[in-house]
Amino acid sequence: MRNISDLLKRFTNSLNKDSIARQAVGEVVFSITHVNLSPENISLKDGILSITAGAAAKNEMRLKEDAILDTLKGRYSIRVSRVIYK
Repeated sequence: MRNISDLLKRFTNSLNKDSIARQAVGEVVFSITHVNLSPENISLKDGILSITAGAAAKNEMRLKEDAILDTLKGRYSIRVSRVIYK
């Protein structure tokens, strides 16, 4: 029974990794820029971060992009090679 529970826990962690990363990105962006992003507007795949937001929010994030990426790398070990704003 313990082996099945360990296996299910590993699958759960693997499947929830994307939602955890999106939540972490949203928290970091809010703490640095005070722009509130919902997890549906954030996509992270293969080191490419895509963010859907309004014009003012995108400009604020572009101005502080280096701080956001450094915080993601340092605090959450999320490496982002490119950011795309939509």
